[in-house]
Amino acid sequence: MIMMIMMMMMIIIIVIIIIIIIIIIIIIIIIIIIIVVINTLLDIIERIVEEDELRIIRFLLSDTVINTRINGATKERPFVSNIGTPQGDSLSPVLFSVYLENALKEVRTILPRPTNELEKTLPTEIAYADDVDFVGLNFVDTEEVQNTLHKYNLLVNIDKTEFTTLSRAGTEYKNTKKVGTLIGDEENVERRKRLSNAALTKLLNVWIKGDKIKRKTKLKLYRSLVKSILVYNCGTWALTKSEEEKLNAFHRKQLRKVLNIKYPVKITNSSLYNKCEEHPLSIYILENRWRLFGHILRRNIEIPANKSMNSYFATHGKKFRGRPLTTLPVVLNKDLSRLQENTLQLTTREDLEHLRCIAQKRQQWRELSTRIRKAAEAPPSDD
Repeated sequence: MIMMIMMMMMIIIIVIIIIIIIIIIIIIIIIIIIIVVINTLLDIIERIVEEDELRIIRFLLSDTVINTRINGATKERPFVSNIGTPQGDSLSPVLFSVYLENALKEVRTILPRPTNELEKTLPTEIAYADDVDFVGLNFVDTEEVQNTLHKYNLLVNIDKTEFTTLSRAGTEYKNTKKVGTLIGDEENVERRKRLSNAALTKLLNVWIKGDKIKRKTKLKLYRSLVKSILVYNCGTWALTKSEEEKLNAFHRKQLRKVLNIKYPVKITNSSLYNKCEEHPLSIYILENRWRLFGHILRRNIEIPANKSMNSYFATHGKKFRGRPLTTLPVVLNKDLSRLQENTLQLTTREDLEHLRCIAQKRQQWRELSTRIRKAAEAPPSDD
């Protein structure tokens, strides 16, 4: 009996020792991989930065002390982190972007080559932080991309990988989310309404306390916590006139809740806007639309947004029958058509290049945007 117990204890001890050895080996392998990645990162950075900047980066990656804060209390003993880049440091995202771009250079060599003129004008990839979209007329071989990125110890999350097919006939792609925004404008606006209404409801106690909280404070809270959710990425929306009117009505409904104005109390639209120091939401969207448009036109011609605009105005293949879709260039052209004695429009590639020249002079672009806004502004209806 004693011998059996001793044998079992020996087996347990041997198993524990084996587990410890395996854990140590795994840790060593991880450390080696991280060291290889860091050395590769430093080799990449060495080509693009000065010696002093490289020395600072080496110092950041080699001797970092991190402190933690739990429930507002800071831990007394900080610990040293020599593995990877410190999370939360402002330089770490930049270093990751540099490293990812170097890996994507090799990925681009395995992507399908353009087979026609349309593909040549399209952007091949759209990247934001660690999210990368590959664009083309054919699906990309994800397994080959995964194997290529694996050389740089970058792992592709297959579960989060999506295949989206853009089709004039289909509508499934409109519910695909990119950087917190749905591709379909109408679907995205409805989602923004739901999210902003949820935020508005959470602050219900603030809105109903009319005497205790100043109106100015309420409006500040509304703009920062509710309106910011409603108009997120609104500069990219291409809405019809009726969709804009529905959005304006939704905005006014929220403002009435903020001021705690309920039936049977009535207030005209113009009085509501004046009281809240607000404008119709369509005017706010227009301002953001032209601010974003000017910003993109001033950027490098090779960025995905500029490539997409150039591709939009390129003539490839046959035109579709029926009423044209309400796209962002169509809405921008309607904005320009409001101007009196105006020769500007946005229907061809030449028009785009002319607007690009104007955008290079910021003051001239601001003046154009102001003229468009004044032309779009009209006394709101009191119905």
